[in-house]
Amino acid sequence: MIYSSKDNNLKVFEILEYIKSGESIDFSSLKELLERTYHLLKNESEHFENYNLGLSTICHVANMGISDSFLLKLLNDCVVQSRVFLYNSMIQSKLSQNEVPSFSLIDEIAKEFYTLEETDTILTRDQKRLFDLFHDKKRVIVSAPTSFGKSRIVQEIIIQGSYKNILIVLPTIALLNETFIRFKTNLKIADRYHIYNTLGARDHVFSMTGNIFILTPEKTDLLLDQNPEILFDFFTMDEIYKIQDGDERSKVFTNCLYRLSKIKEIHFYLIGPYFSGFSQKFIEKTHSDFVLFESEIVQKDEIDLSKLEKGENYIVNGKTYKYLVDNRRNLRNIFNAVEGQSLVYRGAQRDYAESLAKFLVEFKKRDCNIELIEYIKENISPEWSLVKCLESGIAFHHGALPKYIQTEIIDSFNNNELDLIVCTSTIVEGVNTTAKNVIIFDEFKGRNELDGFDVKNIKGRAGRFLEHFIGNIYSLVSLKDDQNKGEIEFSFYDDEVLDVEDTIQVEKNDLTGNNINIRENVEDLLKKEGIPLSVIKSNKFIKVHKQIELINALRNDIFIIDTLHFTSNLPTKDQLDLILHMCYEYLFTDQHYNDRNYTIGQLTRFTKYYVYLKPTIKELIYEQTHTKYIDTKVRNTFTLISKYFEFALPKYLTAFENLYNFVYEEKNNTDKGISLSYLITILEFGHSEEHEIALKEAGLPNEIIKKVSKRFDDCSNLEEIRLKFRMNPYLINSLSNFEKKIFNRYI
Repeated sequence: MIYSSKDNNLKVFEILEYIKSGESIDFSSLKELLERTYHLLKNESEHFENYNLGLSTICHVANMGISDSFLLKLLNDCVVQSRVFLYNSMIQSKLSQNEVPSFSLIDEIAKEFYTLEETDTILTRDQKRLFDLFHDKKRVIVSAPTSFGKSRIVQEIIIQGSYKNILIVLPTIALLNETFIRFKTNLKIADRYHIYNTLGARDHVFSMTGNIFILTPEKTDLLLDQNPEILFDFFTMDEIYKIQDGDERSKVFTNCLYRLSKIKEIHFYLIGPYFSGFSQKFIEKTHSDFVLFESEIVQKDEIDLSKLEKGENYIVNGKTYKYLVDNRRNLRNIFNAVEGQSLVYRGAQRDYAESLAKFLVEFKKRDCNIELIEYIKENISPEWSLVKCLESGIAFHHGALPKYIQTEIIDSFNNNELDLIVCTSTIVEGVNTTAKNVIIFDEFKGRNELDGFDVKNIKGRAGRFLEHFIGNIYSLVSLKDDQNKGEIEFSFYDDEVLDVEDTIQVEKNDLTGNNINIRENVEDLLKKEGIPLSVIKSNKFIKVHKQIELINALRNDIFIIDTLHFTSNLPTKDQLDLILHMCYEYLFTDQHYNDRNYTIGQLTRFTKYYVYLKPTIKELIYEQTHTKYIDTKVRNTFTLISKYFEFALPKYLTAFENLYNFVYEEKNNTDKGISLSYLITILEFGHSEEHEIALKEAGLPNEIIKKVSKRFDDCSNLEEIRLKFRMNPYLINSLSNFEKKIFNRYI
């Protein structure tokens, strides 16, 4: 039958809407739908809207679990035309019997065209186009939906390529951990490369070739500073839109991208969801290509409860409920009714996410007994509410949780051991889960309202390809219309007026207009002050005027230079107290300076306690005497470690060391100033021995490290530890079964 394009599309849409309504549908209507969809895909698949409409038919009909052989043949024909061949295996799995027609010889030849050598990976139509584009252009910027499989292409690029040194730059610890484990367990990658997810001590020596570094932008910047001899020939950055987020970290992302893109002849693959373009100046300067994909291979169905009136009926999985004013009760009803696992987005604050998870415990669907529970009881606190949540098949997830706990929660969820995770934005920024359902409980990201891009990104986490045909979204609050971000700007090239700190990081020939004047003004001022630009430039992301103020404060106090000078590994407690107060006064960002959770008095007290007494996590938790609630104690402790000890304080202390030593050499004509390296190492890793740092960097918690430390005290790096362990796996017999699992995961 011949269909006119417009009428055909309208009819397909009409029948699909009927299916989505939950009403039963007859054979003839399904037959017509599939025939029209085949026509649509065969003749107009180049149009995004039409192609996505065709995918929607495939997903919704396949999700029905039809068993009629004729309809299955029509569905199979639609799958072939879509060039998403893996739909066929998903249909077969859903039926659990040999009812799906096999591909014809011609279809098999087409499928072979989408199958990569080396790995036998079957790509979708758009993945194949992207892979071929990268193979041709070598510098590609990609915007594609969350279910696209962008990170899957990264692995194929590495396996099919011959790169010497690779950088994978990721925004969150959760995404970093997921990627590290995926690469480590992929033998086609792990057998060819040393894989690092941290840097180790400052003086750690890496091989010149055969490395993959999976790092945050902050660690990437440090790696480039400390190891300029390592020549990188490929890098990728995920969630690339973060260069435009406007927060403190966006500057780190931008600087990291700038430095990497300036490496001669380096290949790159920049990826993220839902943006419509990228800086034309960046594209021109780097001779790169931007490509936009918009097809959703996992379809999304949404119920927006915020539009309902009180008492109005809505249906979830065949069950009818009345809309209530209290969204916690609406959430309870949805949780009870849905099939499959769920993510609940609670993005306002970390404690809000914890509180909502505790509320849902009362409505648990099963008892859970994962090994993480006993470990938390023993090493953190049996009273911590995460214990009770996990026992009920529920978890909360936010950025302050230690990375091994984040990983265990995601792993348990993906192994179907947990039913639901209440999460902040950390889990919706690139982390892959098996969640079929996403329930949006509030409209905030931190203290700011979600914009249309955030909404689209969160919704995109519903459903996972090869697991689900359809992801379900339940909105409990009124949200902005989901939309793409538009064109992502690269501030170093696009902003007419950069911050002073940015202009000194950019090569002069990349600056134009006002930015050249700003740079020259800074250089003139520093020359008058007698301060080399290199001294200021080395302290990235710290305000230039604050650095100058600190230098002058040190210059003008005739006693302070001598008071702060020390030659041992650590300063005295009084010296450390003064150093931290000066960092607070001169170097802290506004965010850290105004942090009401940790005053400078509290920070100095906890820092000295941590550095000089080396407490366990449990001891540090119970030292949080400014609050009586155990959940707050635990959350504050993990925030203290992740936000200050491992990140902020090392940055400030490094800058202080640089500036102090500049003034010390200026006054005493000698470079024998102070070294805060040992102090920074203790803060970053909780350890000072090389083998303990290597174990911590690999991802092991301190409590496990302490138990096995003596077994590996003759090792100086992770490679030696792994080799020794492979020869004698009984070295870790003192660990529990769960601790052995953690050790094996990371080592």
